[in-house]
Order: sequence, then structure tokens, then C-alpha cells
Amino acid sequence: MKELEKNTGTEMEMQETTGKTKKEKKRKRRRTAQGSGRRKKRIPLFIAAALAAVFIGYSMVSSAIAKNAPVPVNTVTAERGDVEETVSTSGRVSSEQSRTYYAPVNAVIAEMDISLGDVVEEGQQLVVFDTSSLEAQKTKADLDASAAANGYRSTQYQSDKKQSEYNEAVIGLDELKTLAANQEQYVQGLKYNLEDEIQSKKEDLQDWLNKLNLELEIQNNKLSEPRSEDSRERVQEVIQNLNESIRQTTNEINDLSMSEEMKEQQRLIDSEQKKLDDMKDEISRREGEESSSEAGIVDPYAKQQQADAMESAQLTAREAAETLEKGKEGVKAQFGGIVTRIATMSSSANASAGGGLLEGAAVSEGTELFTIESNRQVKVDISVTKYDLPRIAVGQKADITIADREYEGEVTRINRVASSNSQGSPVVGAEVHIKNPDPDIFLGVEAQVRIHTNAAKDVIVLPAEIVNTDRNGDFCYVVEDGVVVMRRIVTGISSDTMVEVTEGLQEGDQVVYDMTGTVTEGMNVTAVPEAAAGEAQPAETQPEAVPTVETQTEAALAGETQPEAVPDETQPETGQTEEAQEETH
Repeated sequence: MKELEKNTGTEMEMQETTGKTKKEKKRKRRRTAQGSGRRKKRIPLFIAAALAAVFIGYSMVSSAIAKNAPVPVNTVTAERGDVEETVSTSGRVSSEQSRTYYAPVNAVIAEMDISLGDVVEEGQQLVVFDTSSLEAQKTKADLDASAAANGYRSTQYQSDKKQSEYNEAVIGLDELKTLAANQEQYVQGLKYNLEDEIQSKKEDLQDWLNKLNLELEIQNNKLSEPRSEDSRERVQEVIQNLNESIRQTTNEINDLSMSEEMKEQQRLIDSEQKKLDDMKDEISRREGEESSSEAGIVDPYAKQQQADAMESAQLTAREAAETLEKGKEGVKAQFGGIVTRIATMSSSANASAGGGLLEGAAVSEGTELFTIESNRQVKVDISVTKYDLPRIAVGQKADITIADREYEGEVTRINRVASSNSQGSPVVGAEVHIKNPDPDIFLGVEAQVRIHTNAAKDVIVLPAEIVNTDRNGDFCYVVEDGVVVMRRIVTGISSDTMVEVTEGLQEGDQVVYDMTGTVTEGMNVTAVPEAAAGEAQPAETQPEAVPTVETQTEAALAGETQPEAVPDETQPETGQTEEAQEETH
């Protein structure tokens, strides 16, 4: 019976040895192999065969006994608790608000008393300019603007005056020309009527004169005939009367236009002709004014050109005034912060402390002066690996440690493009805003960041070290009716010490707390609860009060070394693979 108990202890030693980690197995295999080699040299072959036969017999008996003997094992009760998932990393503190200041004007620096690393306050005067040249430029610009405005007004006045004259000249001019044409026709009609009347009377008088001459010829012929003295006297008297009538008629013909009737008609013609002449004179005057005034009227394009020139001069004057105001204002800090860069006159490289632009230097508008970065709006720039990237999101809270001081943070930005780190691995940049900065924060220093990525409350949790992983997923060992059973589980979020179990376990299940790999599925065991799952124990600590499989095996090892049992290759490996642990934690 004692031999059976000894063999039973030996069998337990073999099981314990089988459950060791791979590194321990390899080391024990090497030690066992070396010891066996030395023993082969000392023990004869027949003695070794006899011992092997005895060992096989004892193993068979002890194995049968061990299957019926429950072994105490440490267990953890699956209970509900809280678990929080975090991602820990490090980064550098940088400013969220940075401004590079440039010279606002072409001027000479009168005062500039800042150095690299200086702390400046919002509104602090940093640069003072000499504004004498700017004042002269403003005066000249004002004069140019006044001259342009007066020139524009004068041109507008002259143009408006000519426009008025033109309007007066052309208003009613066409009607006046029509009236003049009608008047001319009227006067011409009067003249025609007078000429016709004169001609008619002249023809009548000429007919009468012809008749008188004919009668005179007749009477002269009678006088040449033999007549009595009385008859001759009467003929002579008739001839005398005819001559008088011929003379009077001839005079009437000659003086026909001098008759009162004709004179009255001529006076009418003269009067109407005077009206016509006046009309023509007015028309001629207006046409002259139209021509001269039209030449002095400025066309719309020229007006716009002059208006643009005036506006340009006024704009130049306003810009000169604004430039002068900028020069007088100088350069002030838009926000409080630290001077992180001072430009030099020769290059854009960083100026050394105390160096940079000098007082008396002439700068052009747009010349770089210095850069200020806020130490009140700050962040930590971090790099996120592909394993942590799915867990990081904007808005997550973070704990930030800078030089042993704690700060509150929040993820505010995640880049959408990856870059390579110093090892060549792709990483994604992210920013964590520091919500409660203080004057003790220095830009550019390293900060430790712990991001709270997820949390679960009142869920079933297990210590992370007893969750195993193989190619088929996660599992753990559970004691059911005194027998170890492998239980497939589905895990959720995990912290550094705890893992959420979403499927596969129920509250109250006894989960084997085995860190040695000696517990295998199918073993008869006695569950020895250690602590609730929410009170995870360190991986290195094991209770010493209860003799477990491991302690019994170690006690058995105090005897003579036995050949190492071959581990069961079909049993799933306990413990997590390195890749699975990396993804889990």
C-alpha cells in the first residue's frame, strides 16, 4: 500500500510536470535528459529495464487511484463587477494655439524687447515702430486725394454747365427751324402775290397804253388828211389829250410799285421777312451754342474714369491712415503664451535666446518677426497603433501626467492618415486636449496619457490572467460537480487586470485559478475559492494554506527523479498567446 501511495505521488508529480509552462518544460526536459544520460552510464542495462517495468506497473495502479482522488484547486467565483478599458501611451506637450507675427508696416523698429522662451501676456506691447515716414506718407496721400477730388468736381461743374447750355440750345430748336421754314414760305408767297399783282396791273396799263398809241396814230393820220380848221383843231386837241394820257399811263407803269396798295403789301412783306431773318439768326445762334457746348460735355466713360481716379486717391489716403494707425499700435500679443521663435534679418532660422531682430532695423510689411505659442491652450500629441486605434474615439476622457502632476484631458482629434514611427510601423496621430492647464506646463516635454476608452458596470468579470486563448477563441476552466471542464467564453472589454465575460459564464461559476498549467480538463478536483472575481489576485501570488496539485507535485519532486511524462498534445494550451495578450491588453 505504501508503494501504491508512493506511486500515486509519482503520478501526481508527472501531472504537475506536464502542466508547467513551455519554458519550464524545456528546461526540465534538458535537465532530465542530461541526468538520464549520466544514469545510463552508471546503471547496467538489465537494471534499467527492471526499473522501467516496475515504474509502468506502479503508474498504471497510481493512475487508476488518482482518477478517483479529488485534488484541491484554487478557484475564483464569477461575480458581477465593474471593468474599465484604458489605453496607455505617451506623447509630447504642444500648443493648440500658435501665431506667427509679421511686420504690419514698412517701418523702422524703435523698440523690441523680447527673447526666446519669454512668457508674454495678452495685450502686451512687443514691438514699437518709428512712424515719422508713415505720417509723411499719409500727408501726401491726403493731398493727392484732395487734388483728385477737386479736379473731379471742377470737371463735373464745367460739364454740367455745358450740358445746361446744350440743353437750352437744342430745346425747341427743331420747332424753331420748322417755324422758320413756314415763315420763309409765307414771305415768299407774299412776294409772289405782290409781283403777280404788279405784273397784272402793268399788263393792263400796257394794254391801255397800246390802245392810246394806236388811237394817237389814228388821230395823227386824220390830221394829215385835208380838214377844216375846226376839224383840225379838234383833232389836235384829241392828239394832245392822247399824248397826255400816254404820258400819264407811262408814268403809272413806271411808278406802279410806288402805289399805296403796293407799298402796303411791301411793308407786310418786309415785316414778315424781318421775322424770318430773326428766326434764322436765332437758329444760327443756337446751332453755334449746341456745337460749342457739346464739345465741353464729358462723356460717361470719362466721368467714370475721373470718379475712379478720385476714389483710388481716397482709398490710398485711407490705407495710408490705416497704415499709420497700425504703425502707432505696433505689435501686441493677441494671447498669452511663450515666445518659441524669433526671426533674424539674415535668415528664417530659429534665433538663439536673446537674439533676433534688433532695434533700429528697417523691416518691410510682411517680414516675419516672432512666434508665440499659447501655454493655456495646450494638448498632447500621441501616436496610436493599429491595435489601439479601434478603441480610440474623439470625446473620450484621459488622465495626463506631466512631471508628476496630474491633469484632465479629452481626445479632440484623430488623424485620418497614418505615418511611420521610428521602427517603421504605421501609427496614427491623435491629440489629447489638456482641460486644466497651469503655469507649470512646459511645451515640448513628455507626458504620460491614459485614455478611458470604454467601461462596463455590473457585468461578469474575471481576472485577465486566467482567461486563456487558442486558435478557436477564449476559454477558461470551470469546476462542475467536482470535475474540471473547459468552458468556451466570449469576452468584452478588458482592463489591465480584469476581463468582461459576455457569454459562457454565469454568476457563481467556480473558475479555476491556475497559473501553472497543471490543471487539465477531466480532473477530479475540490474547488477552493480564493476571492471574488472583482478582487483579482496578482499572477505571482498563490495561497499557501491549501495544498494544491502544484504543491503536492513539488513535494513529490523531493524524492528520486522520475522520467518526465509526455504532455498531452490534444489538450488546449493554457495561458494566452503573446498576440492574443497584446490584443486583449
